[in-house]
Amino acid sequence: MSKYAVDYALQVLTGGVTLTGGRFLRAFDNNVRFLQGFDVDRMLYWYRVQAGRPAPGAPYAAGDGHFENNLHGQTAGEFLMGACTSLLWRKDDTLQAMVQALLSEMAAYQQPDGFLLPIDRDMFRTKEYPNYTRAWVTFGLLDAGYAGFDGAFDMVRRMGDHFNHSDVLPFVKDMNLGFQGILANTRLYDSPVGVRKDIDVAIRHYQEEWWLDQLIAGDHRAIYDHPGNHPHSTLLTTLEAYLDLYRVTGWHKYLDAVRSALAMYQDKWQHVGGGIVMCEFDTYYPGCNWLSPKHKYNELCSTNFWVLLHQRMHRLEPDNALHTDQMENALYNVLLAAQVGDQGYHYLNFLQKNKDWRYLDRATCCAAMGTRLAGLLPQFLYTYNEDTVYCDLYAPSQAVLPNGVTLRVDTGLPDDGRVKVTVLEAAKPFTLKLRIPGWARPEGIGTYRTHENVQAGQVFEMEFPFTFRTVHYTGGEELKTHERWALTHGPLLYAALGAPNPLTLRFDPEHPEQWFMPQPGEKRTLTLRDDPHHMYMAYLDIHDEPFDVYPAVEWP
Repeated sequence: MSKYAVDYALQVLTGGVTLTGGRFLRAFDNNVRFLQGFDVDRMLYWYRVQAGRPAPGAPYAAGDGHFENNLHGQTAGEFLMGACTSLLWRKDDTLQAMVQALLSEMAAYQQPDGFLLPIDRDMFRTKEYPNYTRAWVTFGLLDAGYAGFDGAFDMVRRMGDHFNHSDVLPFVKDMNLGFQGILANTRLYDSPVGVRKDIDVAIRHYQEEWWLDQLIAGDHRAIYDHPGNHPHSTLLTTLEAYLDLYRVTGWHKYLDAVRSALAMYQDKWQHVGGGIVMCEFDTYYPGCNWLSPKHKYNELCSTNFWVLLHQRMHRLEPDNALHTDQMENALYNVLLAAQVGDQGYHYLNFLQKNKDWRYLDRATCCAAMGTRLAGLLPQFLYTYNEDTVYCDLYAPSQAVLPNGVTLRVDTGLPDDGRVKVTVLEAAKPFTLKLRIPGWARPEGIGTYRTHENVQAGQVFEMEFPFTFRTVHYTGGEELKTHERWALTHGPLLYAALGAPNPLTLRFDPEHPEQWFMPQPGEKRTLTLRDDPHHMYMAYLDIHDEPFDVYPAVEWP
């Protein structure tokens, strides 16, 4: 019997892609160096303490030290996610040795019934342990298994068996951010060691059919007023899991709920540049669109969930380029903008005044999701099936696909619109689908250009126009005296540099091409006509200086 009632139309790659240049390669390399900076002793600290063994070093901490103080073991999961997704594409002896050291010691501490977290059994019934921490370690072990580490799949299977029979199940979804635990079960089922019990537990102990109905009805309270411990954008992980359940069961209500939720997020909960406004521990309402750093929004975790949710949808709806448009926007303007060299990842990606300081804390949920998403960058470029290849995102790269096709892409994106796709090998004629991004089309909606009977040696060249677009601000921080406008050029979001905020600038938002001029240089900048005192910079190039994505605008 098949594991799935609904198969994906497209497959993703788990190897065979080499990044050869550009911003994605830079981000990937930075991420590898970031991961190499972890200390194995510190990641194993709580495991050794729990086992009564010497524990040199100290657990990672910054600020109040929430993550390693309250969620023992999460940093091991974080590192495994980032390192093992990176190792899918490139051999790295340092990361290989670090992963092996972690796995070997964690395996020694795993209990006979599969329990693997470095805490007392009673503590497992508290905080976020059966949901967040279990999920992080589950994801890390799954990624280690996919990267070929012996024993990782066995460890995660035994860990899942323990949870599937644990005494927390009757109340697990009502615990702190309990809804995020469902994805650990559906991802485990999707793995080579998945069993039906994983799905049965997800449905019986996590599923909330009333919430599915609320989403289908378009009720935004499903997003900002979930009656669990507290609402959070981590509800997006629940949507990932419901898509998995749709594939397993074929029950269309799951898919209908996800589609409705995506439309609601895009309508009222998504900022220019792709960030998700909904976060936690703040006041939220549809269209609030907070800007100032006193609010919590654009959390990097949310972008990870958003990208992976749209990746699932793309595999179900291959020719709907909305999904790959959304992935590209979020990767350029949130993930790459959040990465601070090889030091870490911004936690909250503010659109006004400054970016946050929490890139200094390498042991957070957002650092974990950032490092995993950066490790998956090669995977987002291509999808395929037996007779078709999709070029979804463009980055300098070469891909060897299981269907006998080898491609090379040369491009200047996201800094210029040149794209050249060369078919190096093809075992037989195939169909090639080349994405035309929404930002390069007047209607703002992407599409795929289809080429049939493609053979080795063929070359396809495109040049996407870089146009200026402006976005009018509406939300809880509108100004009484001025409108606020954001600016994009091609696929990139830009911000005006300077202080104090909000800045006040003079230009015509209906004709930005008459007012802004791109400048040469490694960082993408724009000058503003008749204003020698201000300039714009691509948001992904800004780190440690004041800026304003939505300045106040005086019309000429």
